[in-house]
Amino acid sequence: MSKMTFKDIQNRFVEQLKAPEKFVDEPWLDEIEARRLAVYQRLLRNNIFRFIDSAFPVLKKLAAETQWTETKERFFRTFSSQSPYFTGIAASFVEYLQSHNELFIFAAELAYYEWAELAVEQKSWPENYINPAEALESDSLIALNPTAIISSYQYPVDEISTEFQPQEALPEPRFLIVFRDSNDKVRFIRINAMTFLLLTELQNRESIQLNSLLELLPELLPQWPIDQLQQGAGQTLNRLAGQQLILKVKN
Repeated sequence: MSKMTFKDIQNRFVEQLKAPEKFVDEPWLDEIEARRLAVYQRLLRNNIFRFIDSAFPVLKKLAAETQWTETKERFFRTFSSQSPYFTGIAASFVEYLQSHNELFIFAAELAYYEWAELAVEQKSWPENYINPAEALESDSLIALNPTAIISSYQYPVDEISTEFQPQEALPEPRFLIVFRDSNDKVRFIRINAMTFLLLTELQNRESIQLNSLLELLPELLPQWPIDQLQQGAGQTLNRLAGQQLILKVKN
C-alpha cells in the first residue's frame, strides 16, 4: 500500500468521523486517541444537526423526533459538502432528500422551499438599480430582482403546517418566488403560469426594455389575444415592480 499523503489522511479522518465503524482496522488511527476522535465526531455531528434543525424548522416540526434524528444520521454518514458554510450544508441536505426521502411525499419540495429563504439572504443586492417604487414606462430598462428564486412545485409548500400536510400532488403546478427587498426583508409571492413564463424569460436576460419584453409574449403564449396579453402583463410587471421583484436598471 502506498504511503498516504497529508490530504489523504485529512479526508479519511473526516470520513472516519462520519462512520467510525468502517475504519476500525485503519493503522493510521493508532496515532490518534480514541477519546479525542469521539470528541471530534460528536462536535461535527452536533454542529451539522443544529444547522439542519435551524434551516428546516417546518420540516423538523412535522417529523416525529426519532424519524427526524434518523434522517439526519443517514445524511451525516453520506454527505460530502464542498462548502463549510451553513447554506452549503442546507443545500446538501435538500439534495439528499431529493434522492433519499423517507419522511413525507412533499419533504424534498418543502425542504427546497425552506432552503430558498436562506439562499436569498446570502445573495448580493446590486447598486445599479433605480428606486423600484417608480412606475415603469414602455422604454424602461428592467431586470428581475437578482436575489429572486423562482420555482415550480407539485405540492402546496407555502401552506404546509402542523394542521395541513397534503397527501397527494396538486392537479397543476404551483409557482412561487422567494426574494429579498431593498430593506433586506425576505418576501414570498405566489404567481400564475403566465407570470412564471414571463419572469423566467426575464431571468434569462441581464436586462431588457419593458416594451421589448412585452413583444415576446405572443411567441411565449400564442393562444392568448395579443392586446389582452400585453395589457395584463404590463399591469403585472408594474405591480411586481412596486413589490421590488422587478427593478429598473440605470442606463
